[in-house]
Amino acid sequence: MKNDILEIIRKASSGSEAYFVGGWLRDSLIGRKNDDIDIAAVKNPMALAKKTAAALGGRVVVLDEKNKIYRVAIKNNPAIKYIDFASFKGKDIEADLAKRDFTVNAMARAVSSRGKELIDPLGGKKDLKKKLLKMTSPGVFKDDPLRLLRAFRIAAQLNLSIDPATLRAIKMNSGLIKKSAGERVRDELVKLLESPDAYDWVIKMDTAGLMGEIFPETAVMKKSARKFYFHPNGLWQHSMETLESFEEIVSGLKKIFPKSHKKITGHLSGQFSGGLSRLALLKIICLLHDVGKPGCAKRFGNKMRFLGHETKGARLLAGILSRLRFGRNEIKTASKLVESHMRPVSLGQAACLTPRAFYRLYRHMGNDTVDLALLSLSDCYSYRRLKTRKAVELKIMKALAEEIIDKYFSETEKPAAVKLIDGNDLLRSFDLKPGPIIGKLLKAVNEAHALGTLTDKAEALAFAKRRLTRLKK
Repeated sequence: MKNDILEIIRKASSGSEAYFVGGWLRDSLIGRKNDDIDIAAVKNPMALAKKTAAALGGRVVVLDEKNKIYRVAIKNNPAIKYIDFASFKGKDIEADLAKRDFTVNAMARAVSSRGKELIDPLGGKKDLKKKLLKMTSPGVFKDDPLRLLRAFRIAAQLNLSIDPATLRAIKMNSGLIKKSAGERVRDELVKLLESPDAYDWVIKMDTAGLMGEIFPETAVMKKSARKFYFHPNGLWQHSMETLESFEEIVSGLKKIFPKSHKKITGHLSGQFSGGLSRLALLKIICLLHDVGKPGCAKRFGNKMRFLGHETKGARLLAGILSRLRFGRNEIKTASKLVESHMRPVSLGQAACLTPRAFYRLYRHMGNDTVDLALLSLSDCYSYRRLKTRKAVELKIMKALAEEIIDKYFSETEKPAAVKLIDGNDLLRSFDLKPGPIIGKLLKAVNEAHALGTLTDKAEALAFAKRRLTRLKK
């Protein structure tokens, strides 16, 4: 299928000077799947895009009219989703490659060629073989500050090392990332967080100064309560180790959650409408779940308390995600998880997870129940190396998380329960007017029904009558 598309591209660009470039060509050299082809053309890339789209039954999207960048979007093709056409950035292909970001992306191959003739003036193939990410020139980050973040994303995806000179240049120019549009930063960050070892890369980004520029809120986290917090380096160390714990839990799902590990994997791979996976969003939440603590920190004797940090943190996180142009549903989910992340800890202090306690948790969290259990367990596991936490506490939280998740999947697999009564039944039966009391009664009836206390309409109305009498007192 891919070879057929390449042949179509060759025919569409016949008579024109055009080259395969960028990430697709790079990945083809190492056998890595990439469904987005990049093509650089000497002139009129729009005409090439239109010919290719007509041949493939795709459509042309203008990505950047000023710089003459056009995309052919292809539907229902497992091999290729997009083909991007752009004008040369210089007088010839060598000049174009010299203006690209990293040497591994600065290679080209003529579209008309069916051989393996590679144009590689900066030694990208050699660097790729050495697993080294190297900037093409010292000015690449000033030309496009997003490359500061893209360096870590590419290195994470391809398991490359960033060469020392490039790292120094990133650190020197880290403040420029603030000039990049929020949605571009978001997209690069999310791609990096999709990698299984994102924790290691976040540390490197933080050392290079990028995390503080993208999330300035972390600066106060690094300074807050260092003397009195459990972790020697304060809240930021705790947050980083929460991310580390989350990745360890995800990599060991089969052992930790033997009954539900496959379902958890499927759940985490689920995507929001914008294409963001729950896995990537949870990693961001792990890093920022305690962002509200510095503003709530109060000392009581030799101890620090952070009363109300969940609510404050939820508001702060919503602002951060809005700044990075995350979608409304993603922001709502993240805020709810941060605001509720201490709830499982409270449940863990009880003798057992009662059906009523689980029902209320599930009613409040809905599809985010699994995420909350994983977040709280990761939060708890971040203390596992400290003497302040006993192994039995971690064991209790692990057992609680497992029970919550198993019950969640068991509940979602049940047929939807038929409601015993609705608001109209209450209005007619008790001569009530529409108002908040109707919602309160239905909430109580539905809970009792879910717990098996009520089985038919007559019992539900009798229960509602008793509850109504109590509410009116």
